[in-house]
Amino acid sequence: MPDHSENTDPEENLRMENEILRLKLMAELGGETHSMADIDPEIENQFLKQVLAFEHGYANAKRTTVYESLGKPDFKRSADLSDELIEPALQEISAILLKSNIEVDFLAEYDDRTKYAFITEELFEHEVNGFMVPGMTMHYIYEEFHPNHKLDIENRASEFLSHWFKQTLDEHSWELASHFILPDRTILPKSEVITKIKNIFDAYTEFTHEKYEINDVGFQLNEFGGLGHAGGFVGYVGVLENGENRVFVDPFKLYMEFDGGSWHIFYAVFPGLVY
Repeated sequence: MPDHSENTDPEENLRMENEILRLKLMAELGGETHSMADIDPEIENQFLKQVLAFEHGYANAKRTTVYESLGKPDFKRSADLSDELIEPALQEISAILLKSNIEVDFLAEYDDRTKYAFITEELFEHEVNGFMVPGMTMHYIYEEFHPNHKLDIENRASEFLSHWFKQTLDEHSWELASHFILPDRTILPKSEVITKIKNIFDAYTEFTHEKYEINDVGFQLNEFGGLGHAGGFVGYVGVLENGENRVFVDPFKLYMEFDGGSWHIFYAVFPGLVY
């Protein structure tokens, strides 16, 4: 009588193993996992094993510092380096970081001494989980440690302008605040502002010949958050459905609030935008 206790179909065995791995993930991590019907069982098997390995490694890893994770390399403090030596020292320490799959990004322009001091005197002391996924690069951004509000406000303004010209401002445009406050103190929810903007977009087939300059940025912070603005000049051409062009060339000003660690636009004086 044939023995059916063991399945000799390799693909079916692989599917059974994947099901067991999914059950382990559910038991150890909680939540639900679903079979990837359109994915090769072998690829799904590798994926599930990698997820389990990552979670086990992360859970068992000890907390350490960036400096310790690099093997405690020798370095000199910024104050002990001359101006001539600071650039090669920065290149050397950056190479050590890169060798361990760590990159540091600076969104604005800073001198080499500022960069070197940040890496060796702040980032080195930053506490991290000692587990690293092979092949994964860890990115650190200087501005997350030292917020650059002027740069953030300029970026929010640029995002608004780009989305306006592309006619892609919508409820997912995070540069807009959850509400707009008009000069007469009328408060409009974001959804209502988006509806008005979309009605404006619907009148034009496209915006072309767009140009702008941001030349005025300011902000004030307080214990509750802050207020800021970005202003300048903007010009663009709106192409109407009948083929006619309407030219907009005017100053603009975007008013922002600092809330939840980010700047968001709560009112805009902008050519073509009416409330």
